[in-house]
Amino acid sequence: MEWLILIAWILIINGGLGGQYILNWMGNQPKYVGNQPVGVSPGVMTWWRELSKLTWAVIAVATELIRGKNSKYLWPGAVSMATIIICAFTGVIENIGFFYLPRFYSPHLYAPYVNVYLILLPFFGKFLFDAAIRKEHWIGISLVVVGLAAPHIPWLIGTNTAADNALDFTAIIWILIINACLCSQQILNNKTVQTAKQGVGPNALVLWREIWKMIFITSALFIFPLIGNMIRVNIPDQVPITVFETRVLAKVDEGKKELLLQSYDKTSDGYVLKNNLSEEVESDIEATFSAAEYNRFFALFSGSIIPKNWWPILFVIAAGLTGYIYSFGFFKLSKFSAHFWVPYTNVWLAFLPLIMLLFGKEVTLFQVIGAVIVTAGLMVGVSDFNRNKVEEIEKKYK
Repeated sequence: MEWLILIAWILIINGGLGGQYILNWMGNQPKYVGNQPVGVSPGVMTWWRELSKLTWAVIAVATELIRGKNSKYLWPGAVSMATIIICAFTGVIENIGFFYLPRFYSPHLYAPYVNVYLILLPFFGKFLFDAAIRKEHWIGISLVVVGLAAPHIPWLIGTNTAADNALDFTAIIWILIINACLCSQQILNNKTVQTAKQGVGPNALVLWREIWKMIFITSALFIFPLIGNMIRVNIPDQVPITVFETRVLAKVDEGKKELLLQSYDKTSDGYVLKNNLSEEVESDIEATFSAAEYNRFFALFSGSIIPKNWWPILFVIAAGLTGYIYSFGFFKLSKFSAHFWVPYTNVWLAFLPLIMLLFGKEVTLFQVIGAVIVTAGLMVGVSDFNRNKVEEIEKKYK
């Protein structure tokens, strides 16, 4: 019976995760948001996504209470709550990255890289839960990792250097951050379920996680713009020539371009801000640099939560629904050691190149080969299920 539960929820999680990536990408493409500039920062998108997930979690918990569940089962305990808070913090960071990357890259280019952490899960499963590591699992996960990397071989060996296939340094940094966040969450999800008080279900855990995520992202949207204004990140005294011309001038209209050229002197070292500019001019300069997302870190948190273009928010709200579904599934399955089932929640990656083909993206032979290898790896990884029963991790409260 436990295998039927695993397979059913793995299929649901695959659908939720796959839908999440597609919706995040569509919400960051002007083509799908009314042919207008997206105009919504990753931080604001994250805020709306978490509000959507929180709403669905509240509805689910309210339904449980109406049906007679005791309210005491909403409190998971101090230890479990501590792991939820950490997961919420890393979850917010991860989500900001997931809204940044789709602005510049198709999901089938970066999605496989954010799952490299899967190869480490057997070590953590053995160390934290004394979970057995199977030979078939090692072979299977190795094939999965090779398969996920295969679509990117042309870029890695330098035979495909097209701009839309290249991951810049910022993207690589975000990929490393997301790997760390996802890995920590898979481990801590196990600990959350393991240490939760008896009777506390997945909906209560998702609810608390979303409450803390809303606290973190709301704080970030308030604090970071204040810090940015204090240190004048969008009124730089000097900007390198290449950065000024490619990341600022190229993104603004003629009127704003003229304003900047009149306010900065071009030197051999870069563009230097003129002295004794009026407050009004400085305010216009700040707004122009901010709109061009000159400072990429602070741009993550810029803008009002009430945007001018609501189309991206509609995609984000839909992503919140799929996010709630797979979060519920992750807590549902976290009673089993993560490395037994988490690799199989990424089967959707094998189909992602074909899905992006429907959106007009180029699908290479290496991506097809990668999909075949991934599928083979997953089949090998579960090939010995008759000889290895999946058992639940031991809970603190019985």
